[in-house]
Order: sequence, then structure tokens, then C-alpha cells
Amino acid sequence: MPKYAIAVLALGVLGACNPDDVVHRVSWFSDMNHQRSIKPYEQPIPPPEGAIPITGGQPPVDPDNADRLRNPRATTAESLERGKWVYGTYCFVCHGPEGRGDGPVSVASGGPFPGIPPLVDDARRRLSDGHLYGVTVNAQAMGKGLMPVYGYRVRGNDRWDVVNYVRLLQGRAAGAGGRP
Repeated sequence: MPKYAIAVLALGVLGACNPDDVVHRVSWFSDMNHQRSIKPYEQPIPPPEGAIPITGGQPPVDPDNADRLRNPRATTAESLERGKWVYGTYCFVCHGPEGRGDGPVSVASGGPFPGIPPLVDDARRRLSDGHLYGVTVNAQAMGKGLMPVYGYRVRGNDRWDVVNYVRLLQGRAAGAGGRP
């Protein structure tokens, strides 16, 4: 057998040994490559019409009914601590440490995003707890469509805890002379 034929055969064998190519040709191994999954920060698929939630239903929130929602969470140290954690995780980056709209990504701090409103100004202070809850759940429907949707990331009592924490920030700002 000439050297040329041996070299071609060796290259052919080495090329066939790529585990990704070999394994994914077998149908039951390719499922992991082609599975249907939800990527991080991608909205989950809504449940089918008429589905009953097994974890307890969330009230539908839109501009028409948000003001009617009442905050079931008392403003306790536990609620404020949890709200502070949720705020630090999801809200801080835009709204800043004191809710003034000066987070790291805002133009006010040298970031790329303009128009991030303060949460501690008079206009936001007058909003109901239900409205703030609604913005957390579905900012796209509740506002101008600039804020990302966090309703699928922030769930259950965490939503009300962050409302309680924002109220604490608003109280601090009002105590500092009422200016945001």
C-alpha cells in the first residue's frame, strides 16, 4: 500500500473520530442539541388558555386594574431586607442605590441609557403600591415600554417586598428635603 493511501486513510479515520459528529448522527444522542428550552432572560411560553396555576394564581396586572391591587405584605424588617436584595439584584443597575435614576447603566452615571426615571420623585411617590407592583410584573404594559419585563424573574412576595423597599427609599428622599 503506497504512503499516499495510508495518509488518506489515516486522515479519514481521524476525521471520523470527532465525537460531536459521530454521536449526533445517532438519533437518540442528538436530542440535547435540538431540545426546546428557555434561554436566560427570555420570556417563558404562556400557559394555554384556561390552564389552572398549581402554585397559586397571580392577579392579572394592567393599567386598568393595577391601582386596585393592595399590598398584602407588611413593611417588616424581613420584607425590607428581602426587598433590598431584590432591588439590588434587578433595579439597582438602572435606578441606582437610592432610586434616583443614576445607576451604573444610566447616562447620569456615564452609562448608555438615557431617560431612567428616579423612583423617589413626587410623581412616583404618588403612585399606588399596586401600580409599582404592576411595573415590576409588566413594565411594558404599565409604562412607556422602556423598562425590561421582570415579572417572570421576580415572583410572589418578592414583588411586594421590592415595593416596600422602594417606599422606604422614597421616605428617605422625602426626609432629605423632599428632593429626589
